[in-house]
Amino acid sequence: MISESEAIKLLEELGITNLPIIPQDICVKLYILYLEEEFKSIDGVLIINPSGKALIGVNSAIKEPGRKNFTCAHEIGHLCMDSQDQREFYCSRDLIASFKSKIHPSELEANRFAAELLMPRLIFQQLVHIREPGWDTIKELASMSQTTLTATAKRFVDLTDYACALIVSEKRIISWFHPSKEFRAYIDPGIVSKETVAHSAFRGSTPPESFEVVKAINWLSGRGVRPHTEILEWTLPINSYGQVLTLLFDEEGIAGWQEDEYLNDEDDEVEWEPPTFHKSKRKK
Repeated sequence: MISESEAIKLLEELGITNLPIIPQDICVKLYILYLEEEFKSIDGVLIINPSGKALIGVNSAIKEPGRKNFTCAHEIGHLCMDSQDQREFYCSRDLIASFKSKIHPSELEANRFAAELLMPRLIFQQLVHIREPGWDTIKELASMSQTTLTATAKRFVDLTDYACALIVSEKRIISWFHPSKEFRAYIDPGIVSKETVAHSAFRGSTPPESFEVVKAINWLSGRGVRPHTEILEWTLPINSYGQVLTLLFDEEGIAGWQEDEYLNDEDDEVEWEPPTFHKSKRKK
């Protein structure tokens, strides 16, 4: 992707090879004026004056340092990729760090740029490769890269070889989701099922701090998903943005059943055996 190539190019030009990558330091190296100010309806702004000087502003009301970093990196992305056609960019919270397919392509690319800039594949791939899915893993990586849980989880899912998926829900509705390349089951968009841990989180309950076994049909559909099929769900408490973040882990290869054991949906002769999950992934 162009966005990732541009981020890699910038890191190489600046000689940056270690985490954390602080975008405000990049602003200094690129002679970009960076400031924080309280904005009413936007989280980030990029303004380029006629002489080519750039200013990046980030909403001072943002509490998370990781989100400020991602917002700044997002605006640097606009500067690197879109400044030939546009001189001013005003970016709302709903655009920054969102990977909804319906947002404007330039905003989506700026988010991809920011992810690559702050969590470069060359560095992050090695860190992801030796870790299993879980919010403990995501929190560790977020601390190392000084990024948000959402951005870090999305990056983890991008690079892992495990079958897992990130789901972001708001107001009890799935806002967007991102599966790994190995996660082949179909995630049902729409209202969050009452039978999920995520639904309990929206009601104010504190979710378990580990993966829970749930019926896959509450999240997924497809030929491999049957009433008895189970999957692992790890949901975090509702955050300050009103979002509930969920990780699904298809540890036993649900989607693979449809190719091997369940080629014929009407074959009632197939005997089902309950999947055995790793003890370390169950609630203790």
